[in-house]
Amino acid sequence: MFFPELDTMLDYRETRFLMQELLVDIVGEEARELDLLLEIRYKELDGYILIHLEPQSYRDSQFHERMFIYFSRLFERYRKEHKLIIPIAIFTSDEIREEQDTLEMVIPEHQILRFQFLKVELRKQNWRRFIDSDNAVAAALLAKMGYTTREARDVRREFLRMFMKLKTRLDQGRLALVMSVADLYFQPDRVQDEEIIKELMIQYPEEGEAIMELMPAWKRWGYEEGIAEGIEQGIEQGIEQGQTEIIRKLLLHGLTPEEVSKAVEMPVEKIKKLM
Repeated sequence: MFFPELDTMLDYRETRFLMQELLVDIVGEEARELDLLLEIRYKELDGYILIHLEPQSYRDSQFHERMFIYFSRLFERYRKEHKLIIPIAIFTSDEIREEQDTLEMVIPEHQILRFQFLKVELRKQNWRRFIDSDNAVAAALLAKMGYTTREARDVRREFLRMFMKLKTRLDQGRLALVMSVADLYFQPDRVQDEEIIKELMIQYPEEGEAIMELMPAWKRWGYEEGIAEGIEQGIEQGIEQGQTEIIRKLLLHGLTPEEVSKAVEMPVEKIKKLM
């Protein structure tokens, strides 16, 4: 979606998600698991390559160095099997800033190293560019793209319209995933959403049945009675409202308390109190 030239070079029919790689820091300070590593056929080489995707939500002045360490470890391990490794970082911060994507080492008249990974800075993406896309990722990430406060309702409306279109070709599991990711970033307003649904029914009368199916979907995916009380309990326990909502939704979608604990960096005991 974000790299159309690269997209034309990939054969998605032969794609394999690899097990999470455990990579040790070069000085042994820490070990990290890669977020997503996949093997895919690259048409020009007529062979398989590796693509490493790494999401980053907070500012880290050493992130570009960490990406190089990941790349180095992957190269060390796979250089005989894969001649090309493509590292991609997806920045999901709410701030608009220029993220460093290059690591260089030089001496006079000689460049020792220049490593540059591909990057997507979501806040710099104009959301209107993607509203006609049939890519489920575009819908899921729409709320993290660049828009003003005045445009917030329009963004939510377009997401629901895109989601309505996705219902015709995605199974319930994938739809649930799209909705859950989007709701991590949106702040859904049930009253506003119902108003938007009515607007969509007027604009797309032939899609009336599909639109109305969104309503029970909300109840399954996060609008049950008692959510407000649960959030208040979370606040009383010293947990921010937004984080409590994220934890609740992750649990709702089947993640274990241990998996949620790792994802949000919170003790398992506190996670279990929110169940």
